[in-house]
Amino acid sequence: MELPQRLYIHLPEKYEGFQKLGEWDHGIVITDLNPLVTHGELHNYFEKFGTITEFVFRIDDSSGWPKGVGFVRYSSSEEAKAAEEAGPHCLGGFPLWINKVVTPKMSVQNRSDSQLNTPPCQSLRKDLCVN
Repeated sequence: MELPQRLYIHLPEKYEGFQKLGEWDHGIVITDLNPLVTHGELHNYFEKFGTITEFVFRIDDSSGWPKGVGFVRYSSSEEAKAAEEAGPHCLGGFPLWINKVVTPKMSVQNRSDSQLNTPPCQSLRKDLCVN
């Protein structure tokens, strides 16, 4: 049986009432990363906005180079919002594109260690899909 994959949803503020329909994790999707920025540099940069509970930094399997996309899950919606609104963000000489997202919470039995480092394969916007 294949485990469910995360779905990252950009939810504009006017639709935040939708979040009352379930339990959600809050985070940001980061795109347009400089390929020379390291996992540690990116993590340290976004750590100042709050407690990071999940961090995904995509590396291309064939080349070993970063894909230019990352995901940071914070412990609260306020922290994710602070990271998004603190911009404009620039790291490694490149401006970053940041978008606050929500993901449905996964129960402990549905979450595996491999999923903590697995990127989303679905997106409501094709430019956010990181696979």
